[in-house]
Amino acid sequence: MNTNDYPVILALEDYVPTLLALAGFWLLGGASAAIDRRAAVAGRLGGVLIGLGGVAKSTWKLILSSSGHDLRWLEQSLFPLMAAGALLVLWSLHTTLRGRRAPWWPYALVGVGVAGAAVALGSVQPAFIAATTGVTLISVLGAVLAGRRRAWVAVVLFVLGIVAVTSLVPLRNHPEHETLAFQWLEQGTNTLAQAVFLTAALLTVRASRAAGLRPVEVPA
Repeated sequence: MNTNDYPVILALEDYVPTLLALAGFWLLGGASAAIDRRAAVAGRLGGVLIGLGGVAKSTWKLILSSSGHDLRWLEQSLFPLMAAGALLVLWSLHTTLRGRRAPWWPYALVGVGVAGAAVALGSVQPAFIAATTGVTLISVLGAVLAGRRRAWVAVVLFVLGIVAVTSLVPLRNHPEHETLAFQWLEQGTNTLAQAVFLTAALLTVRASRAAGLRPVEVPA
């Protein structure tokens, strides 16, 4: 689809899944508050970083559709911010599941490795891989936490969210991907996926609070 034909309303709608995801990551990132406040602060910061990455991408779309200016740095900031944020949320969730502060250094090593690979290759591809893997693992750990809190609806919703996000891949590779109809379909699917994810996160956090936020012991 020609960028001049990309409607502003579609660009504005792109903020919706971004804000839904930010809320979901914020909730899961802060689930460790009763166990370790530092981990909770880091997790919430991670949720904000993921959200900022999405806002940057949505803002790029809005500027491109409304003025034709292509600020590529906004688009390319999506995956580095998502990757960094995902590592922080994962550390916080690991802490929640472990029942005590999880080691931080493995996540730091991954972050340094991803950044080094991106610089060496001169590409955001390492950040893309880290970001997509990271946000998927967040849903997986969220489902584990929900299961241990017997929030079975949340478990199902986490799985459905992963399926919905995965379904975006064939949409993006479809021959008609650049058409306006497919752009709406893709964004609508993403909005639904993030709404499901937020609902799952909310149910999980509520179940944890109802259980008195007792630590969940798992092997280190």
